[in-house]
Amino acid sequence: MSAQTPAYFEAMLTDAVNEFRKKYPSFEEAYNTYIGQYGESSVRVHEPVRISDTIDPVVIVLGRTTPLFYRDSRRALTGSLGTIEIEKGNVYVLGRRASLDSKLVVWSQTAEVEIEEYDSRVRIVPSRIHAAIFASEDGEVLFSDLGSGSGSILAGETSKPEPFIFLFAPPSVGVHRVPTIQKYANAWMK
Repeated sequence: MSAQTPAYFEAMLTDAVNEFRKKYPSFEEAYNTYIGQYGESSVRVHEPVRISDTIDPVVIVLGRTTPLFYRDSRRALTGSLGTIEIEKGNVYVLGRRASLDSKLVVWSQTAEVEIEEYDSRVRIVPSRIHAAIFASEDGEVLFSDLGSGSGSILAGETSKPEPFIFLFAPPSVGVHRVPTIQKYANAWMK
């Protein structure tokens, strides 16, 4: 399997999910209640986006109100409660525990880390099984929403530099783009 095929990422995710279900009771509960509500096929990789080889930080927003920061220079994902180093060959699943304890969690082969708080009073909170970060053996790091009901937003800039914004959203989410007047043509090219 090529490292760039959807089947490759699905296989990585399946292996990680099976490992995390045995290793972390909180993941097992979050996963079981999530698939119990939405079905076995509800957790799947959706168009992985490369977040390596970027200028720090890449802003990742889960559930529209919960921000995280990926810093490629440190290969680290950071929130207000903690940081997790992104190591080659690993998968990191982002989500929340089944109970609404207001903590966003990252599960990995090495740790379960509370990384950010979210406000459980808002209508849209991160999903129990929300997203994944894939770190390949060759050093590439990719992000994918796993079919969350609340979506994800990525904003950053590649090292070229080339700005980007990606929106992972269910069809029920309306997107409105507001164009602004460009003051300088290719100002970043000077």
